[in-house]
Amino acid sequence: MKEIFINKDYNKARIHQWGDKEDPTIICFHGLGGTSLSFIELGYLLRREYNVIAIDLPGHGKTPAFEREEDYEMPNMVTWIDKVISTITEKKIYLLGHSYGADIALYYLYTYPSKVIKTMLLDGGYYLKKEWYDYQTSISGNITSLQREIDYYIQDFDDYCFDSVEEHIEVEKSNYIRWSNLLEEASKDLVQVEKGKYRWHANGVTAKAAIKSMYNCPPSSIYEKLPKSIYLLQSTLPNSMNEYRNNFAENFSKCTDSKLKRIEEAGHLIHWDKPNEVVKEIIDWFK
Repeated sequence: MKEIFINKDYNKARIHQWGDKEDPTIICFHGLGGTSLSFIELGYLLRREYNVIAIDLPGHGKTPAFEREEDYEMPNMVTWIDKVISTITEKKIYLLGHSYGADIALYYLYTYPSKVIKTMLLDGGYYLKKEWYDYQTSISGNITSLQREIDYYIQDFDDYCFDSVEEHIEVEKSNYIRWSNLLEEASKDLVQVEKGKYRWHANGVTAKAAIKSMYNCPPSSIYEKLPKSIYLLQSTLPNSMNEYRNNFAENFSKCTDSKLKRIEEAGHLIHWDKPNEVVKEIIDWFK
């Protein structure tokens, strides 16, 4: 694994690379609040066959945040991403996106279809903000509006604070059905030391901008304009969300003419819960 810092033409980004640059390239986009190391296990498992590149998105990990909120809007985001990718390779690529990163992958595919061979989405690209708020309202949930979601993430990110990295790791462990040394390494990348405290690496300003971009640029607006080269892996945990997930994943599959598979006993961070199953699907789809 290599950690690489890109600084070219005012585009600064940290990336992680696994594999040989001469092999086919997979570009990976993490979810909101994640970093490039969220793909650490997939990179390790795919390194013999692919050149796996994961990018810290703006305001995440060690990539600087955008100065303007509008730069997080999808058209501007994918322009920035294309400049980063162009410093890595001029060849056609495969896309792999998780959650927020899946939305970005779809917009990149829509904007630069000739540069992409195939795309795989990990439990993302089919969540729609307005419909999610309607669903939350119907079940008396907490995230019933754009402002409520923004407020939730600002508090979640900005109030995250521990005295030791070990405390942070214990909290992370409790969120998943399995653990490994590689996941622990990825989890350590999620915090930064500020005045002796371990705080979340992304802040509420970034979260607000990202959420607004997903709200203002719903992927459903481009579903029918996308190439027919997409495969969605859908999570199945918690069970209480399956009615919503199933309906919207099936609608996504129908509107985009994409392949859909549900990964049993996997939560939203599907590649952490079921890395070997996800890798099998990636190899089969990208071959």
